[in-house]
Amino acid sequence: MLTLCCRHDRRLLTLAPHVETLDVELCTFPGPSLVTCSGRQAAVAVDSQVQLFRLDATPWCDRPRERAWWWLFPDRSRFLGPLRVTDLHLTAQELWLQSETDGSLLQMPLLDVMRPAWHPGDCPQTAGGEWQGAGLALDGQVPAYVALTALRSKTPHSQLIDLSTNQPLPVTLRQFHTPRLHQNELWVLDSEQPALVSFNRSTGAITARHAIQGQPTAVAYHATCAIVASSLNSEATTPTPMVSVIDLRTGATLAQLHFRSGLTGIDGLALIPNLTAPATATTTSPEKTAST
Repeated sequence: MLTLCCRHDRRLLTLAPHVETLDVELCTFPGPSLVTCSGRQAAVAVDSQVQLFRLDATPWCDRPRERAWWWLFPDRSRFLGPLRVTDLHLTAQELWLQSETDGSLLQMPLLDVMRPAWHPGDCPQTAGGEWQGAGLALDGQVPAYVALTALRSKTPHSQLIDLSTNQPLPVTLRQFHTPRLHQNELWVLDSEQPALVSFNRSTGAITARHAIQGQPTAVAYHATCAIVASSLNSEATTPTPMVSVIDLRTGATLAQLHFRSGLTGIDGLALIPNLTAPATATTTSPEKTAST
């Protein structure tokens, strides 16, 4: 199943797609922005704290709109003070967080205090500048790449730092975010010319580019597919959030889901563990449903 975070709308949705139907559970939540899962635990960034949840908690009532299974049963919370989180990853032993404020990387052991792990000032090419966090990629359970966006710069640009060498990767994109390692390939979301882009991890050369409809905001990967949240903006109407399933081998859009009302944007998404690879249903329009 797919989980969506919508900070502005104070919504957290879970979507269970089937061949002919799409089951949706909705939970009103105080400003969720990011969600990540590992094993039987999940973490949700809510304002200035991260809340940890058990995936096997028992619902407290049977009314569908209030059930929202484990979301109403926080295991515990970790207060982050004034820190705003731009990306987070949960492993079996710890949380890795990237600060939206300055792009720094923080390590939060589940049973210990939070501690700094990396800062833009540690890299000679980014030291002395003003940066905003734009995403964190893990290799297994270890941070591998950090994306940064320059603040108050005449020419807006992003940097992708390889944490193994503490050097920027020479990528040719100007503005991007949300780096992820999937099947040993490094992917980012291009925000200047909306697309899903992969790089050679050694040279920074682009190895694949798949166009995205709308401005991309979040992504999750599974098998040979990427599930991308984006927003269609129009001067005459409010933004229309949507979720697209993209084949990483061909760039084809396999399915799309449009939210015509109720949501103004999707800030984060995550796949619930043990989801099978998505594929379009053969009996319906690909814009209506995707099967698992």
